[in-house]
Amino acid sequence: MNTDRTRGAQLGDLAPPNHPHVPPPGTHHSPTQTVTAGDNNTITQKNTSLKFSVPVVGPLLSLAYTHPLMAGLLAVVLVGGGGAAVGAALPDATPSPSTSLVRGFVMQRSDGGKGAVGYDFTPSPPVVADAGTDALYVQNGYLMSTNGKLASWSSSEVPTAEGCRKAVAEHPTRQTAVSVTYAMCYLDRNGDPGYISVTGTDDTSVTIDTAHLG
Repeated sequence: MNTDRTRGAQLGDLAPPNHPHVPPPGTHHSPTQTVTAGDNNTITQKNTSLKFSVPVVGPLLSLAYTHPLMAGLLAVVLVGGGGAAVGAALPDATPSPSTSLVRGFVMQRSDGGKGAVGYDFTPSPPVVADAGTDALYVQNGYLMSTNGKLASWSSSEVPTAEGCRKAVAEHPTRQTAVSVTYAMCYLDRNGDPGYISVTGTDDTSVTIDTAHLG
């Protein structure tokens, strides 16, 4: 007696290229796959895919806090292949000051009989300083500094960032004489160097050119 039986199609068997029930490779996008067995029974297999995410936001945040220059970056994590994104806002970095020359800036002069107007030289151009903010002001013929990070520039050369830092470090003062063509160095509230050149004076004000030095 012949015990051989025709074996029906099994899951995983390769179907003939022109099998009527199985689309050719590369064109099948259905979430299920259907295979017809030899006894005309239909077996349906559901396609599944797993997506994984890589937890890298934490290390990026730690790196940002360790390196302030990276603090303005956005950490983005792509989750699997689905295209979902996770963003983490990082602390703002301190912006570099503008080194553009500000010409003809007018500082109000105080004769001591009224409150002096202080100017914050951290922004460019300078602005009137808030109460409690370190400032530069003109009083009784002197340019005054509330934090003492001021120095005369005695060289005939154009002030440089390195030169101004050195001048303030070695010869800091809270006041320096105001006269046309005089130049002074300062450090702003962020420690960035700059210079002031007096271009004009009168009874009520002093006119200057000023710039940060990078």
